[in-house]
Amino acid sequence: MAGGSCNSKRGSIFNYFSTHYMTHTAAKPLLFVKGLVALLTIKVLFHLTAILSGYGLHRDEFLYLAEGHHPMWGYMEGPPMIGWVASISQLIFGGTLWAAKLPVLLVGLLSIWLVFELVREFGGDRRAQFLAGAGWLLSPVYLGSNNLFQPVSFNQFCWLLIGLAWVRVVNHRRAKDWYILGAVTGLALLTKYSVAFYLAGLLVGILMTPERKLLQRKYFWRAAAIALLMWLPNLWWQFSYDFPVISHMRELSETQLVNMSVSDFLLPQFIFHALSIIIWFPGLIFLVRSKKLKPYRSLGFAYLLLIVLLLLLSGKAYYTFGAYAVLFAAGGCFWAEKLNAKSWWLAPPLLLNLFLIPFGLPVLPVETMQDYGVHMRDNYGFDVGLRWEDGSVRDLSQDYADMHGWEEMVAKVAEFYHQLPPEEQGKCMIEGGHYGEAGALNFYRKKYELPEAVSFDASFLLWVPEQITFDRQIVVHDWPQGDSDYFENVTLIDSTATPYAREVSYIYYRDTPKRDVEAAWTEIVRERRLEGLGQ
Repeated sequence: MAGGSCNSKRGSIFNYFSTHYMTHTAAKPLLFVKGLVALLTIKVLFHLTAILSGYGLHRDEFLYLAEGHHPMWGYMEGPPMIGWVASISQLIFGGTLWAAKLPVLLVGLLSIWLVFELVREFGGDRRAQFLAGAGWLLSPVYLGSNNLFQPVSFNQFCWLLIGLAWVRVVNHRRAKDWYILGAVTGLALLTKYSVAFYLAGLLVGILMTPERKLLQRKYFWRAAAIALLMWLPNLWWQFSYDFPVISHMRELSETQLVNMSVSDFLLPQFIFHALSIIIWFPGLIFLVRSKKLKPYRSLGFAYLLLIVLLLLLSGKAYYTFGAYAVLFAAGGCFWAEKLNAKSWWLAPPLLLNLFLIPFGLPVLPVETMQDYGVHMRDNYGFDVGLRWEDGSVRDLSQDYADMHGWEEMVAKVAEFYHQLPPEEQGKCMIEGGHYGEAGALNFYRKKYELPEAVSFDASFLLWVPEQITFDRQIVVHDWPQGDSDYFENVTLIDSTATPYAREVSYIYYRDTPKRDVEAAWTEIVRERRLEGLGQ
């Protein structure tokens, strides 16, 4: 009896592993190394071309690079990961444009490899791997994301990690895969809060499929605990600062999301990936309906639920882009199964994306890009890439306009600053009206030998000093200024003239205090922090 029970138990364990582990592992196709290397090489060449095309850093990049000099457990805009990456990158590579672009390029290269790995977990062969990777690579969306040092690129990478980790849980049923899922979820929550929408969609999607039984296992709760423990310091930081992310989202909703219509949200889902739609859209259908990918159906439901949720919340179109990598992987499997050897013929049509890639990645000089954008808008009605956040359609995309004029502004500030006598330089404060101006001043300050600039905008409010020794100011604003309550003289020194810049920066010099400006500054800082942080 005892021996039979033991043998029965051993047989049960053997059947479990043979069904849920050995079958999937043995059937897992080999990695298509040559195809992967080819796509990685092409991506590097694309981004090198963009770096060499003459564009500067984006205004948002200046903010996130500034956060790297002040690593914390959170920022006004969101979680701390972007600041940590900026800190490490600048420590190793210095404060250069190349150093700013390297982390997001590396994330993009890793993403292509993970797409290949996800296809392998789906059971896709080398044709499926290559089609999925090529579709992802040639999407203007991902090329653009991996060009800007912003949380978006890291966020999309984390969503891909979550999708891959969940598929491995489904395939292998191993404790370590649950723990990896918990860790990458915690990493995602430290990267961008919008992942909560995807996690909610995925959870509901899992509950809609037979895989919901997996959530009853103790490993699910352990994975959730790992994610929560990783996220907890940032939650405490938000609590300590009275949840500034809520104020940030309220401002975003009032100034930008209010301009989002249903068509503004849905249309980019089909257009921004351009011809790569021939990979991801069949992938969505295949993921939801096919018998082969039935165990992973929750990922397809997660995408559809995400669309509905963000529509209800008037979210931005790009909030969904992290969910597409899974669809590309499924799309590669679809075409490889339906067309077999003929599936290679889908690769050439993807090359038509080359005509739209300039809207996502600045591979063309700005003069040429503006002419090209106007031509595509006026002759073919393609204006999505030229639509700004206020709803207007311009001659140049807002992102590209946001990459111009910053160093010109810093150079003009430096030219005036260095004309001041040394004793006046020592008591001259430099203030940026918004984070782009302050961030650019600090990014280039060593090159132009300037003191650190201060600002009350965005996360600069977190580290602006309460006490500064000064009796004069150089102030940069993006709108004309009038008289000052604190200085007798307000003089317009100069303004920027870069024709492609999003805005004009006006540079003012204030001197001859009307009152004790140092004491007044301390009061202002405390008032602004009380208003902005609830402290």
